[in-house]
Amino acid sequence: MRDEKKKFTDDMIDQILYKLSILSYIKQGEKLYCDDDSNIFVDNSYIPSISRYISNQNRNVTIKNITNIIDDVISVTDLIYRNEISVKKNEKEKNERTIKSFFKESNEKILKTFFIKITCALDGLNNLKLTYSGDTPTKTSIDLLITKLRSRITRLESILIVAV
Repeated sequence: MRDEKKKFTDDMIDQILYKLSILSYIKQGEKLYCDDDSNIFVDNSYIPSISRYISNQNRNVTIKNITNIIDDVISVTDLIYRNEISVKKNEKEKNERTIKSFFKESNEKILKTFFIKITCALDGLNNLKLTYSGDTPTKTSIDLLITKLRSRITRLESILIVAV
């Protein structure tokens, strides 16, 4: 999904939102499992370290997958925002789009959904950071990802009116 010219489909957006939701469920002490299709799960196996070892999972794979998710979040929210700005500048396109997408979610609603999911995902990432508190490189990587998400939240806050 990291191709700059790639079009994000509704299914891709739903998948990104799903992965953000998974991140939000991480509790302190829990670890993530990432499969071959870059899906992520909270590892609820009896002994997570053994199941992760058998499937060749490690912290670096987990951090890489989380980084990819966050990069996708940034790409898709930027794309939606730029699209909305261009539509607002072009009244004719705005009218055509209203007719074509009568049953589709508005860009503003999609961005608000991302705002909420990102905010919730921060809790899970902070818990994951506590899980790896003794591993400085992993903890630092998670800190950088948290900073990216906080920056995205700040940007979304500046363009949206979010009623909670």
